[in-house]
Amino acid sequence: MKMFNKRGFTLIELLVVIAIIGILASIVLVSFPTASKKAQDARVVSAIAQARTVMTYVNSNDGNYLGFTKTTPAADMGPIATELDSKANGGASGWVVYTTPTTGVAACIYATLNVKANYFYCADSTGVAGFFSGTAAAMTAACGTAAAAACPTGTAG
Repeated sequence: MKMFNKRGFTLIELLVVIAIIGILASIVLVSFPTASKKAQDARVVSAIAQARTVMTYVNSNDGNYLGFTKTTPAADMGPIATELDSKANGGASGWVVYTTPTTGVAACIYATLNVKANYFYCADSTGVAGFFSGTAAAMTAACGTAAAAACPTGTAG
């Protein structure tokens, strides 16, 4: 009897390896959109933290928050606004800066996040910052009104 030297892989072994690679690839592709949204949300949270620093800077210089808007001071808020426009859920309409009119005694900024529906990140002039769940109307009522200009309470998610 002749002995054959066995070299290489059999067809079955190659098919098993291809099947394993296919399964791993499908797992990665399924989780990719969620990971991408989480990364965008991390950028939004970072931009809001930077905007909060600008908020404090404006108050230190002016004694109020009247200069804290989406566009001014342009040198400070310009890059932050660009980041929020591209990463916040809803683009330019997905984030809000509000300062109490005429007095400027309070300010608030929030953005809609991407991972969950009705999920926001908010920071205000009282030092409150965090994640909040609720409707856009509730966020506007808390952060975007002359009476409050503060992040909502009791809705942290």
